[in-house]
Amino acid sequence: MAAATVQVPVLMSQAQKTRLARKAKASKLTMGELLRQGGERFDPQEDLALLSRLAHHVTLTTIKTIRAIDHTLSLVAASERRIERLTRATRKKSSLGTH
Repeated sequence: MAAATVQVPVLMSQAQKTRLARKAKASKLTMGELLRQGGERFDPQEDLALLSRLAHHVTLTTIKTIRAIDHTLSLVAASERRIERLTRATRKKSSLGTH
């Protein structure tokens, strides 16, 4: 017994049709089979889970980056303080030596 089939019209732009036709040809599939396989693979819940994991990763990376920037800024501030102390000491020595 043959499997029953139904036709499902799909409206798309000419550009979309051209892109899908290229993908189908490259995959050695009919356009119908390409659309069936893509439709079967699509899972909106999976997409949400992937997006949630991506957002979590971005948050962790952002926190790590902010900490690294804060650490770098503290090193720069400490370096600037050392430079200022050395500059003052050099000026003081220079002023003492000229009198």
